[in-house]
Amino acid sequence: MEKSYEKISPTAKFVAYGRSFTDIPFAKEVAAESGAEKAYRELTRGVEQTGSLPPLWEARYKATDRILGQRGATQVLEVAAGLSPRGLAMTENPAVVYVVTDLPQILEEEQAIAEAILAKLNIRRPNLHFQIANVLDRESLSRAVIFFKPNRPMAVITEGLLPYLSRREKEVAAKNIRRLLVKHGGIWITPDVSTKQSWSDVSRIDRVSMGQRIRKISGVTGRNIRSNVFANESEVKQFFDGAGFAIQEYQQTEVFEDLYSVKSYNLNRDETLRILKGRRTLILTPRHAARAVK
Repeated sequence: MEKSYEKISPTAKFVAYGRSFTDIPFAKEVAAESGAEKAYRELTRGVEQTGSLPPLWEARYKATDRILGQRGATQVLEVAAGLSPRGLAMTENPAVVYVVTDLPQILEEEQAIAEAILAKLNIRRPNLHFQIANVLDRESLSRAVIFFKPNRPMAVITEGLLPYLSRREKEVAAKNIRRLLVKHGGIWITPDVSTKQSWSDVSRIDRVSMGQRIRKISGVTGRNIRSNVFANESEVKQFFDGAGFAIQEYQQTEVFEDLYSVKSYNLNRDETLRILKGRRTLILTPRHAARAVK
């Protein structure tokens, strides 16, 4: 019987389908099990398409993986995980405890997809956990970390979340994540720092109307992406600094040579590198919690 995962955000399936053209572990399995291609076709109907987006998604994903590896992260909390395959991949290491969080009905379906994949492959992941949490709800975030050992730092990941939050919601999210990290130690990793200027740059380079995509996604999600995105680099730094975080930047061009989608889409390397130039992932540490940084 064909499974239906209707409550999963179409944008999560949109990204999951794009990841299926990469060599990210479990990306193809997640896309197939979730019916991501159908959702992708529906979401992009009437929108001109190029291969520019998968390298952006792959780069932000692999940059986060690189940071986790460099930091030796063994306790990871992914907030609003969508259809990220990272938990399936990282928990192959039994020393890693990974907690996938999302809203209730969405999380239920994400867990069903993961369990179906594990069953087909006849493998187990007892160190992979699914926990209901809302980044805007401090108590639910606190409950999500019950699987972690209190004497070890954690890595909190938000990948693709902040553009859907208003400025006020971003402030609440940052406050709640900071509270967790002050108490438990660790870092917040996020690539969600695109600006209106960077979107304009991408649109000029790949000759596709970014406005088409934004309007389509905003219509499906009911979120005004254009209003929510940071205006410029100054606003990005002002926001995270004001939220009480020390900021480190990891340039996504560092993983360029590892981008499988450049080959699978037969993309021009120089153009793709120009699109990635200036895109970075932030490593955020509460300023008075320096002990969390290795």
